[in-house]
Amino acid sequence: MKEIRTLILVLFCVGILYWFIEPYAHTKLSPHTDPVNYDFAAGDTALAAHNVAAAESALAAAEKGGDETMIKNSKKALVGAKEQQDKTVLFWDEINKIDLSKGDAVRGAETFTNAGCTACHGVKSANIPAPMDAASASAAYGVNPPDLSSAGYLYTDQFLAALIKDPIMALKLDQKFGDEKPFPMPGFFGAGGDLNQEIADIVAYLKSLAPSEDKLIASEVAASGIKQGTELNEAQKKFLLSKAVFEDACLRCHDVKYDKLFASSDKASLAAYMGSTPPDLSMMIRSKGANYLHEFINDTQKKLPGTSMPRVGLNENAEAKVVEYLADVGDSKKAEREATTINIMIYFLILSVFAGLWKSKIWSKLH
Repeated sequence: MKEIRTLILVLFCVGILYWFIEPYAHTKLSPHTDPVNYDFAAGDTALAAHNVAAAESALAAAEKGGDETMIKNSKKALVGAKEQQDKTVLFWDEINKIDLSKGDAVRGAETFTNAGCTACHGVKSANIPAPMDAASASAAYGVNPPDLSSAGYLYTDQFLAALIKDPIMALKLDQKFGDEKPFPMPGFFGAGGDLNQEIADIVAYLKSLAPSEDKLIASEVAASGIKQGTELNEAQKKFLLSKAVFEDACLRCHDVKYDKLFASSDKASLAAYMGSTPPDLSMMIRSKGANYLHEFINDTQKKLPGTSMPRVGLNENAEAKVVEYLADVGDSKKAEREATTINIMIYFLILSVFAGLWKSKIWSKLH
């Protein structure tokens, strides 16, 4: 009976730790944020409103405490939050006024060239080579500008329009770049015609170049050195597709040493540009989890305010592919590990039964 009471006490303590203390610690280390939102206009507006409300609460608490320094700092933070809210609402209002359904891909191709986009970006699928190699480009800009062949696959029309019009606002980097420190990619001021129409045309052009998933798989097959004509099963196709999307979206900055992938940008230039060297992502799925990665990729500032990592801005499908790839590379034994855990628990349960029977038999002789 004594042992049963001890077991109950242990289970009670473990339960308190698991259901109360651990979740509380998690809320402090990783505060709750609004769910992932692929309508970036709505997401940014909601976050800006939340930041204003939080600043107002902080000011009220400071005024209640009577600390003049805290009151002064809280007022300054509130002014900054309201200014950011006004900028955010105005920016997305301007983006939403662009009628993307009227974009013309043919005109967009011409505008893309005339506006000077090819001075930094290559478009391999349109036979437009990158103007510089990766090392030279990252030395010049801090990071290697992306090839835009797959931009139409990776991003929504809305985000592409926002990125073209004002990359700082779209990528949420206004805390890092401004008039004193210009962002390498300038905002689009037009090529002589109607600004909104030109943006719609460029978006239509980039969407027209969007590769099919079969093409992405084929390009990854060629890059991986897999023999042409090799019959691939569905799991292999899924992995190659997610790898291709990851490379397009993330490989300019991040390594994945588990898969022998390395950032295309020069490390020293990238560290100077970002403020630190971007981490290797091999174990990120296990250290952060899939849900955190979805939230972080969708809006870096929501999870880590002040970070110099830009909002990635991927659409829902592309974002899922990136997380799938990180899971395949960084936690490929997850199913096996979970199955082993269950087997171990069953083993200990059976062992406990036999241990209890053995103990009863031994002590019965002593009594």
